[in-house]
Formats: sequence, C-alpha cells, structure tokens
Amino acid sequence: MPKPAPTIYTNPVYPRDFPDPFVLRHGGIYYAYGTGISDDNRRFPILSSRNLVDWEPHGGALDPLAHPGLEEYWAPEVAYREGRFYMYYATGQTENPDHHMRLAVADHPIGPWQDAGVDLTPHEIFAIDGHPFQDPADGQWYLFYARDELEPPFAGTGIVVDRLVAMDRLEGKPRPVLRPYAEWQVFELQRAVKQGLDWYTIEGPFVLRVENRYVCFYSGGRYENPNYGVGYAHADHPLGPWVDDSNRDAPLILRTIPEHVLGPGHNSVVLGPDLVSQYIVYHGWDLEGTGRYPRIDPLRWEGWRPVCEGASSDARPVPRMPDLVDWFAEERSLEGLEVPSGWRRSSAGLQASGNGVLALGDPAENLVLETAASAENPDAEWGVNLGNHEVRVGRGVLRIGDREARLPSDFRPDALHHLRVCRRGSELVATLEAFPSVTARISAGPVTPALSASPGTAFSHVALTYLE
Repeated sequence: MPKPAPTIYTNPVYPRDFPDPFVLRHGGIYYAYGTGISDDNRRFPILSSRNLVDWEPHGGALDPLAHPGLEEYWAPEVAYREGRFYMYYATGQTENPDHHMRLAVADHPIGPWQDAGVDLTPHEIFAIDGHPFQDPADGQWYLFYARDELEPPFAGTGIVVDRLVAMDRLEGKPRPVLRPYAEWQVFELQRAVKQGLDWYTIEGPFVLRVENRYVCFYSGGRYENPNYGVGYAHADHPLGPWVDDSNRDAPLILRTIPEHVLGPGHNSVVLGPDLVSQYIVYHGWDLEGTGRYPRIDPLRWEGWRPVCEGASSDARPVPRMPDLVDWFAEERSLEGLEVPSGWRRSSAGLQASGNGVLALGDPAENLVLETAASAENPDAEWGVNLGNHEVRVGRGVLRIGDREARLPSDFRPDALHHLRVCRRGSELVATLEAFPSVTARISAGPVTPALSASPGTAFSHVALTYLE
C-alpha cells in the first residue's frame, strides 16, 4: 500500500545541512538547490519534492572546477528559459575578497550540469548570491547580486541589479538596490579581512512582482549570528529606485526566535502545490549551531507587502495539494486520471494521437489549473477548455477566443512551457510563464475543465484546484 500522505509538518523539512535553499517549481515538481558538498563530492546538493515537505536527494550539481584556489561555492539559483536551465552561483577563495558570479547549464533540473566557462562579473572584486529574475511586465531578465560597498557610512555588502542581455552575459551597468543602513545589519566590527572597517551586510536577494510593485527580499546581518534575518525593499521597476521603509529597527519577515531557531535567512519564495498559496523557503540554525537546515512557512500579502508568521517550530498543516494532480510520464497513481483512447502516457508525458480533448474533474465556476506542454510541430496548438471557452498556446500567440498576446520571436514550441488558467466568476485569466497575461470576460456558470491538444503535443502534468 502507498505511504499515507502527511497532514502536519514541523521545521526543518530536511534533516541535513542545506544552506541558502533556492526552490524551482518545474513540471509540477519542486527542485531545491543549496550551498554545500553532497555525498558524491559535488557542489550544490539537489533535492526534489511534490509537497514541499518530503524531499528526495539527488546528489550534487557540479564537480569542483579545475581552477586553482577556488575553495568556496556559494548560493546557487536556477532559471528556466526555452528548454534550458541556468544555474547562477559564486566561487572564490576563503580568505580572499576576489569572488565572482559564474554560470552552469543543464537540460534537466537535476542535471547533468556543466559550467559554462563564463565569469559574469569580471568588473567586481566581490560578487555573490546571484538571483535571476524575469519581469512579468515585459519578459526582460535581470540578475540581482550582492557586492562590496566600501564607502561609509555602513561600509559592507549591498545588493545591485544588472540587465541580462543574454542568459550568459550582463549589460555591465549594475544599479544600486539596497546598501546596509541599520545597526541590526552588522556583520563584524573592525573586520580584519575588510581593511579593519566596521562591516555591515545585506545579501541574498529574491524578487517578486506583486500588484505592479517589485518586492526584493534580502537577508541582513551575520549569517552565523542571531541578528541575521529577512527584510524587504520595494520599487516601481526592477532597476529602481528601491526603498526600504519598514525594516530599520529589525527584519520584519524572519528573525531569530530564542530557544527555537537562530539566524533564519537567505530565502526564496515558491507557489504552493495548491496553485494559490505561497511559501517562503529559508535556512535556520539549530540551537546547537551544527548546521543550517531548510525550513518553510506560509507567506501572505497585505496589498503588496509580505507578511510571514515565522520562523515556525511548532506543528503546521502541510501545504494543501491540488484537488486533482497527475504527472503523466509516470504510472497512474491512485489519484491520477484514467486516460481514454486517443491519449497515451509515455516518458515524454501525455500525448494525443489526434486533436484530443481530455475532461478533468467536475464542473465548477471558480478554479485554477496548471499544465505544461511541448509541441514537436511548430504549427500545433494546445491549451485548456473551460466549457466553450478555449485557451490556446501556439502559432506565436497565447489567446482566449479573439483576445491574444504575442509570444517572443525566439519562443520555442518544442520546449516545455507552463500555462496557468484562473477562472473566478466571469473573469478568465491565462498566463504563460512570465509572458504577458490574457484576460477575458466569460459567461457565468459551472464549466468542465479539459486539456486540448493537436497531434505531437506532450503534457508533463496537470494540477487543478477548486476555489471558493
């Protein structure tokens, strides 16, 4: 019999040291990447999960580089674009300020990963904690990262942002995001390796666009100490100007809770399995200081301002799963779909032999649905039906009926693309990754959701949640 699904969890969610956790959601599966050395002696351990609570290890991402003196490998983050995965990470020497951002590439979240031979920040002395961000407003990619700022007051490590003119090349015009400005952000007074300066630190950027506002989470202070925690800045555009008007006295998002967790920080944020909730993923020291363990807590929003009732150490409900979920490349689970004739499961996913329609679940008026698909035929179309209303991807556009948004000229139909469809009452919104959304007004009343595809289309998964 299958193992019963857990109903509660308690932090940490993985029993091994896993600093700087970054989580990528791809194909309905969570992939986590952390700082450190895996059992196979590779850098950057990789985990995967279906529910953010149960994690499976997959070894490490990278063999040590064949460059003398590179002892440190820090803070990997992964971006997906048109069928390829891009890992941004930092390397350097333990007692040398010369650290740089590098890039590794892969065709799958688990790898194999290969260093791309690129120093992204040759103009910097110290650059760490790269965070790739694609702006949903226009699709432009940026790299946020931390670098040293020697000018007083509050000399130390701060955050900048630069355009990615390609996934492997920066424009070379970094703009300021946030410098240290408060006493709680102190790293070390009279720090010897930094010219004896009183040193302050802001690092670990992670950016989201919420209600047309950009929010940059950051970690401040010294990562080994109780003053380490998570605050946030905000802006009207990724290039700024950025403002932090809420965290002067202490970090508002995460902070040390005596006798429970020390120094929580270096976070990422990810959509929950139910396609609605959000979770902040971060590390925190155990009370004995033996390691930084990965933790999760719900994240909610008051307007565009983030709120977290963490760092938790008591039992919490596990993240809600969708009402229907199926990973088509696997054998059918107890909760999975019965696949009718005209459709077949394969290692590539669920494929239609003709122009197929596959009904999902029960009729509903309010729902959110996610799927991802690739199409061998450049003229193929695929998407979601809600009764008579059709959401389609293909032929260079995302469309609902006669409403459409053009896709970029370099859009690859044969790469896996993630489609989200949300219907609340008479409003239907379709979003394809970070490309512009399409919104349409539709007639009220329950509809049956369904997948629809031309021949040669392969769906990786489907998840469906009914909304109240």
